Amino acid sequence: MSRGTLHRGSRFVVGVIVLLTVARFGVTPVSGESGPPGVHDTNPPTGTILNPLPGTWLSLAYFYLSVRFTDPDGISTFEMTLDGITLTSSFYDFVLSANAYGLPEGLHTATARASDQLGNGPTVLSWSFSTDTRLPEAEITYPVGNPMVADGSLVMTWTGNDTGSGIDHYFVKLDDGPDVDVGKVVSFPFHNLSAGVHYFSLTPVDAAGNTPYYQEVAVATVPPPPASPRNTTLVVTLSNEVPSWAIALIIINAVELVAIVGLALRPRREPRGREPPNA
Repeated sequence: MSRGTLHRGSRFVVGVIVLLTVARFGVTPVSGESGPPGVHDTNPPTGTILNPLPGTWLSLAYFYLSVRFTDPDGISTFEMTLDGITLTSSFYDFVLSANAYGLPEGLHTATARASDQLGNGPTVLSWSFSTDTRLPEAEITYPVGNPMVADGSLVMTWTGNDTGSGIDHYFVKLDDGPDVDVGKVVSFPFHNLSAGVHYFSLTPVDAAGNTPYYQEVAVATVPPPPASPRNTTLVVTLSNEVPSWAIALIIINAVELVAIVGLALRPRREPRGREPPNA
């Protein structure tokens, strides 16, 4: 065998050794990602909380808890607990879910965990949320009893209370108008009200989204404005076609009429020095 042939064969052996070394000491994959074929994955699954989100309030006593777990090797074991009690869970389309119901009011803590097919993990997620199914309360303090609002303006006032998550905001409404979010204030002005009866509505909303079954309603009346005095003016318009002799005749007849009325109202007097005739 020639020296050139040996040289080429040596290069081939060295190349095979380099490839084997790269395959043996490949780059370690990051968490949740698969590595090159033949590389052992030592990373646990990645997890994301879907529902309920940490720190939120829920207005229902029945709801689903869900967490997304992903891993290139697949999920082999999983578990979900609520307030230390293991829930019946299911894993479908990378989502671990369980239902919860009949929870008492207040704070709750959930835990979800999962391991992959190679035994990496478990990845553990723990978070807290609260439930509040009680309805908030509110009462309008003005107007009360249908007061008269002479100037067409008033300031509606009220009080509110919620023993669970607390009042988040109020809605106020005038007559059939839209609901207006006024935040957490406890008064709201209304101006330029038209004459007539007006209805003022109030709806409290707590942090869990609860609202009462019925709105609080108050009534106030704006009187009509006072009537202004009326001046009556009689206007007589004569056409330009009326002849002057007709106008003079009208004046003469008016004078004669006045004279006749005067004679009729004059008292009758008997002539002096004459004796009344004998019967």
